[in-house]
Amino acid sequence: MKKILFYLAYSFIWLITLLPLRVLYLLSDFIFLILFYLVGYRKKTVHQNLKNSLPDKSPQEISRIARKFYRQLCDYFIESAYRIHMGEKENTRRIHFKNPDLLQDYYKQNKSIVLLLSHYGNWEWGNRITRLSSHSLLGIYKPLQNKYFDKFFLHLRTQFGGIGIPMESTLRTLVTYQKDKKPVVLYTVADQRPQWTSIQHWTTFLNQDTPVITGPEKIARRFNYPVLFLDIQKIRRGYYSAEFKLICENPAEVPEFLITRKYHAIVERNILQRPELWLWSHKRWKYFRHEAQNPVYIGDLSNS
Repeated sequence: MKKILFYLAYSFIWLITLLPLRVLYLLSDFIFLILFYLVGYRKKTVHQNLKNSLPDKSPQEISRIARKFYRQLCDYFIESAYRIHMGEKENTRRIHFKNPDLLQDYYKQNKSIVLLLSHYGNWEWGNRITRLSSHSLLGIYKPLQNKYFDKFFLHLRTQFGGIGIPMESTLRTLVTYQKDKKPVVLYTVADQRPQWTSIQHWTTFLNQDTPVITGPEKIARRFNYPVLFLDIQKIRRGYYSAEFKLICENPAEVPEFLITRKYHAIVERNILQRPELWLWSHKRWKYFRHEAQNPVYIGDLSNS
C-alpha cells in the first residue's frame, strides 16, 4: 500500500511540475486559499507561536504576518516539488551565493566545516553548494518511515552530488572521512525541536524558553571544525540569495554553548526582520523547561 501511495503521489508531482514555475505559482495561490481559509492547517499553532514570539505586534499585524506566512509556505511546497525537473543551470539563476570562495578557502587549508541552516525562506534550494567547493557535502537527515518517500526526498536533497547520512550515523561517518583525510561540509537545519528524551539545554529564543539542539556544536567542538551559517534571504518570488557567515573559527577554544547561542541569535534576527519567512507551523514550543529532567539554562540571546 505504501508503494502504491508513493507512485501515485510521485506521478502526479512529476507531471504537474513539468509546468513552468511561474505557472505553478498560480497553483500555489490556489493551495493557499484552500490551506488558509478552508482547511486552516495548524492555524492555532501558527497564531499562538506568532503571538508568543512577537508580543509587540497587534492582533491585526499577527493576522497579516500569518497570511503572508501561509503564502510563503505554499510557495515552499511548490518550489520543493519543482526540484524534480530543475537543473543546475536554473538553480544557479534562482539562488545566488554571495561569497562561495569562502568554502574553497577552507578546503585549501584542509579544513572541514559545520554548516548550519534554518527553516527560513527556502532551505531546500541551497544544496548546489556541492558545486562551490571541493569538499564532500554530507547532509544530516532523519529517515522517513515510508522508505519510498524517504528515497525520493533523499534523491532531491542530493541531486547535485551531496551525500545524505542518517542522523544516527553522523559521528561514525565523520570519523571515517577524517581518517581518510577528506574534508567535508556537514550541513544541517539546526532550529528543530529536540526529542523530549534528548533535551539537555535551553535558551531564550523569540521571548520564550526553548529547548535547543546541541549536536552540531558538539561535533564542531570534538573535531574543531569551523562553524558557518548559510543565510538564505528571499529577493522576490522564486529568487533567493545566500551568504556564508562565520559563527566560530575554532570551536574547541570557545565556551560551551556559545556557538549554539550565536546561531540562534542570527536566526532570531532574521525572523524579526521578515517573520513570514520562518516555519511557524512547526510545534517548536511543545515542551516546557520546568518539566524537563535536566532543565539547564544557557543564557539569553541578547547577551551573545
